[in-house]
Amino acid sequence: MRVRPLLTALGLNAVPALGWFVGDWSAGTTLVLYWLETLIGTVLVAARIVIHRRLQPSKGHWDYRAPQGQQNQQPSTSGRSTYLSAFLVPALAFTFVHGVFLVALGAMMISNQHSLEARIEIQPLLAGLLAITVFQVVDFGFDLLCLRTQPFAWIEKLGQLTLSRVIVIHLTIIGGMAAVMFTGANRNFFGVFIFLKTLLNLSLVLPQYQPKTPPHWLSSLMDRVPSKLHKGENFAEFWKQEDDQEAARIARNEEPLAAQTKKS
Repeated sequence: MRVRPLLTALGLNAVPALGWFVGDWSAGTTLVLYWLETLIGTVLVAARIVIHRRLQPSKGHWDYRAPQGQQNQQPSTSGRSTYLSAFLVPALAFTFVHGVFLVALGAMMISNQHSLEARIEIQPLLAGLLAITVFQVVDFGFDLLCLRTQPFAWIEKLGQLTLSRVIVIHLTIIGGMAAVMFTGANRNFFGVFIFLKTLLNLSLVLPQYQPKTPPHWLSSLMDRVPSKLHKGENFAEFWKQEDDQEAARIARNEEPLAAQTKKS
């Protein structure tokens, strides 16, 4: 298991948690810091993608094939999509919507006499921003040292983890803060959501269990479920077919792209 991503995730989650529980930061300060963490992380991942595709111009960078279930979501005007656009468009869209939501939420808080929680404290915000920037820039610097030797699958996974983290921040934290603001719950109630967000973030960087064959109990259970799409095929065969298709997709994205076919 790689220790650095785990330490980075712990650090990024510890900063706003300490500010909220120990520093008594306002809701506005905490939420803006989460938003800035998302924005900085997105920009630094995009920078990694740009540098990596210059070092290793594979098909995945310039003619990206997404996992099954995501292929129809790729932004493309000519049947092709760069991985940079496949990552950056949804990440920035979520971040923009999050920013609009924060402004609206702040206005609603003020109108509901929650102006103390809505205020943005400049000094705590700058201190938190400095801390999360240090964590992310140091992590970025270490990645640059080994970027040339990393396969496309590594940068793709990094983008997927970042998008997952963006969604976790937008949904979990916003939902928790809204509950505190508009239900009259105690400030400490939001600590539950900070804890859940931390667990979710850590789960993204921990090793995932990916068996080559499905557990016997799962195969037996799924084989009893009727399927119109996979008649005459048991669950173990379906599992293997999915694994083979994913392996072929990864191998295809890793293929080098001829210099004359590159397009920005």
